[in-house]
Amino acid sequence: MKFEQVTGASIAQLWTTVEPHVKRATSLEEAAQVLATALYTHFAESAILARVYVTVPFAALPPPTQAFVQALPGAAAALTGTTPVLSLVGTQGQKVDWNDRRKSKQHAAIPLLSAEFVDGIPMIARLLRELGVPLDWMDSHDARRLVSTIGSTVGLFYVEDAVRAMDDRGRKVIPAVDFVFAYDVKSVFGTGGAYAGGQMLVVVFCRDPVARVMAQMFLFLVDLFKGKTGSLVAAAQVFASP
Repeated sequence: MKFEQVTGASIAQLWTTVEPHVKRATSLEEAAQVLATALYTHFAESAILARVYVTVPFAALPPPTQAFVQALPGAAAALTGTTPVLSLVGTQGQKVDWNDRRKSKQHAAIPLLSAEFVDGIPMIARLLRELGVPLDWMDSHDARRLVSTIGSTVGLFYVEDAVRAMDDRGRKVIPAVDFVFAYDVKSVFGTGGAYAGGQMLVVVFCRDPVARVMAQMFLFLVDLFKGKTGSLVAAAQVFASP
């Protein structure tokens, strides 16, 4: 199925398939992998890669992910135990290595060190802004402020043209030019919202142009997923294993 063919009924059908597995999940990672796999396989004619991220305090990351973050340029000196890290918890795509978060070479985790640091990453900066996350939240690490600012709703990140889209500083919104051209990425969309302890994001890279109205259809799906997995996040059951 293509994203341009999505309807409310097809979203409901997809959730019917996903929900039983999500309810049985013992970690957010397990549930997120179910969602990423379902998005990729259900929309196999359009999807290149589907990924699920959640913000986790640095101290709560598995040791291999902590090591990955510490090795990033400029990160080690600024990290604290409470630094929110946008962490990959679910991934499914057309390459085998895209189907296991532990095999991610570049995007396993993104530390949200400060508003200035995040503003230097065009895609993440725009994604967070469009989802209603104030960049200065990164300086306070105040999860309560995040929830009060964006509430319990989900928002939409949308890039109609992955090749040409620029931010207000003239930078490519999707800076991974090699990836965009190698896999013929046309559109990118994402949606997410706030758990009690942070932010959840679902991002999909598409080989077909996707209209905003079609991308908006997925707001409901992610809202349902967030509602069913909040208890896992509250219990700090985020990762299935290191």
